[in-house]
Amino acid sequence: MNIYEYRSYRAYLRERLESLGPKSGMKRKAAEKLGVHTTFVSQVVAGKADLSLDQAERMNVFLKHSADEAEQFLDLVIYERASEPRLRERFLDKIKRKQADHQQIHRRLERTREVGAEDQAKFYSSHLHGLLHVLSSIPKFQNRRQLAQATGAPPAVADEAIQFLIRLGILKASKDVVTPGETHIHLSKDSKFIRQHHTNWRLAAIQQMPFGEPSDLHYSLAFSCSEKDAGQIRESMLEHLQTLTKKIEKSKEEEAYVYCFDFFKWR
Repeated sequence: MNIYEYRSYRAYLRERLESLGPKSGMKRKAAEKLGVHTTFVSQVVAGKADLSLDQAERMNVFLKHSADEAEQFLDLVIYERASEPRLRERFLDKIKRKQADHQQIHRRLERTREVGAEDQAKFYSSHLHGLLHVLSSIPKFQNRRQLAQATGAPPAVADEAIQFLIRLGILKASKDVVTPGETHIHLSKDSKFIRQHHTNWRLAAIQQMPFGEPSDLHYSLAFSCSEKDAGQIRESMLEHLQTLTKKIEKSKEEEAYVYCFDFFKWR
C-alpha cells in the first residue's frame, strides 16, 4: 500500500492495519508500539481520536516507513489535526506536491542521465537510436555490421547513428564489437522531447504489425471508472514498471522487444 495514494492518514492506517483481517494482530502490535490500548488505535482509524505527533513518529517506526514516507505520514497527520484553514491548505499543498513528485517515472528508475538538448533532439528524432542501444545488448548483434543490418535501416544511416551513440557514450566500440556504454537516457515527463519519443515507438509498433507473430500482443482499451480507482490503477502501472525494469536488468539478452502502454483521462 502506497502512502502517496492517500490524503487521509486514517484511510491509510485502516488499510495497513486491517487488510490482513481482524485476526492478524496488527492493531494490537501497533498499540504496543505506541504504548496505548488497542481500542485507541481503533478509535483513530474510525476518526474518533487523533494520533499525536509523537505517536505518529512511533507509527512510522512500526510501519517501517522510509524517510520520505515518514515525512509524508507526519504531514498527513498534521493536515488532519489542523483546524486553522490556512494551515490545512498549506499542508494539503505540500502533500499534493509530494504525491506529484512521487509519481514522476524518472524517480522510479535508476541509472539515468540526460544529455545536452541538441543531442537529445537528435537522439529522439527517430526510434533508430533507442533500437540500436537495445540491440547492442544482445550478443548476436554485437558485431558492427550485424548490428546495423538488424535495424532494417540503410547501412549509411545505421552506421552514422552508431557513431553518434558512441560519441554520447550510449554505445562503446572495440574494433568491430559494439556494446552498451555507461550512459543511460530517460526523459522527464515535462521534457519537450517526450511526445516525439512516444510517437516514434508507437509508429514503429504500427509499422511492425503487418509482420507480427502470433505471440505479439497489441491491446487498446477505453473504459470508465472512479477517480479513486483511476489513481490506484495508475499507481499499480508505475509499480509494474518498476518491477518490470528490475526483471529486465536481470534477464539474459537474447532478443529485442518493444513495450508501450498508455493510461490517461480522456478530455
